[in-house]
Parts: sequence; C-alpha cells; structure tokens
Amino acid sequence: MKLIIAAVSGIATVGLLWVFFRPPFGENIVHLNTQQRIVALTFDDGPSPPYTEQLLDVLAKHDVKATFFMIGNRVERHPETVRRVIAEGHQVGNHSYSHPVLGLLPPASVRREIERTDALLRDIGVKGEIVFRAPILTRFLPVAWVLAKRDRAHVSGNVWSWDWTTQNPDKITKTVLRKVKPGSIIILHDGKGVYGNAIRLGTIAATDRIITALKREGYAFVRVSDIRH
Repeated sequence: MKLIIAAVSGIATVGLLWVFFRPPFGENIVHLNTQQRIVALTFDDGPSPPYTEQLLDVLAKHDVKATFFMIGNRVERHPETVRRVIAEGHQVGNHSYSHPVLGLLPPASVRREIERTDALLRDIGVKGEIVFRAPILTRFLPVAWVLAKRDRAHVSGNVWSWDWTTQNPDKITKTVLRKVKPGSIIILHDGKGVYGNAIRLGTIAATDRIITALKREGYAFVRVSDIRH
C-alpha cells in the first residue's frame, strides 16, 4: 500500500509540476503560421543605447522591419530610442517592467509588471496590439493565467541565437542560420536584462550577416503581428 501511495504521490507531483511549467491553456506563439520563406527578427531587453540605435541603422540599411520586446524601466530612461523604433516602422512589444523571473511571481505581481509597461508604451505612442514576451521565456502558470484571462498571447520563438552567452558574431550567425526555417521567430538581444552596459556589438554585426544570408536564400522579414494566425 505504501508503494502505491508513493507512486500516486509521485505521479501527482510530476503532473502538478508539468502544469506549472507547461500550462495546457492560453496561446503560446512559437513560430509564424506560414510555410513561406518568411521569418521574424525579435530583439529583447532594450531599449539600450547606443546598441539599439546601431541595430536600427543595420535594419534600415536592409529595409527590414523587426519586433523589439522592451523593458519598462528602460523605456522610462530612453524614450527617445523608443520613439525612433516606432517612427521607423518596427513593432514594439512588452517584456515586463523590471525583467524579473516573471513565471515565479504571483499573478498580481505578473499583472502589475505587464500593465505598467503597457501604459508606458501607450503613453510614448505605441498603437495597435502590444505583443508580450516573458523574460527568459518563463511562461509558467502565473504568466499563462494572467494572459489567458485577457485573451492575450505569449510570443516565444524557435530560433535561439544564444547571444547572451557570446558576442562572437561568427558564432551567433552560424547558430541562427543553422536553425532557421520558414516561419521562424528569431530571438536576439539589443540589451541584457536590467543591465544597461551590456556590450551588443557582436549581435549588431551578426544581425547584418544574418539578414544578408537569409535574403540571399530568398527569405523575407516581418514583424511578429504581420503574420500570426
């Protein structure tokens, strides 16, 4: 009997952990719904001058639009950068206010982190849908619950650049190009969490190379909300 109780308890624990870390409800967008050679470049943790501006120069050179998931307290410090992102036709998304491990916070704290940044982005001029991505992609139960109650999707991705571990542009470029396929959402970084002094020159150089290589292969670039459902 003890073995049976232990087994049932173990199964229940595994089930609860699974529900917490992989909630079976709510929309989690991992890739674009297309079979065409279309990808979305996304950048997390900005705005982060001067790197966001240098990245915008690269995107403008290639006439490519991207999606920037921004941290609220950095939006407050660098509103001019956000305005430039908007003016140049890129999509601005919500990446929480202070970049905590959002999925480990209670729902009320998750809601405050999201709503505070939504309000900042609206005040600064963001129109239309504000897409959301949790820091470190922690779409755990509290995050999924808050988003589902508002019928709001979580934007994940399926191509990790690992540019938070290296700023070697060759490595970043090879990592991305090896994984890209039609509909990929590529995750890069123009900032680094709450640290504003993170060097992102490797990401900038890699972005230039990635765009050049993918265009040569016939790929086009879109913002996340351009192609989703």
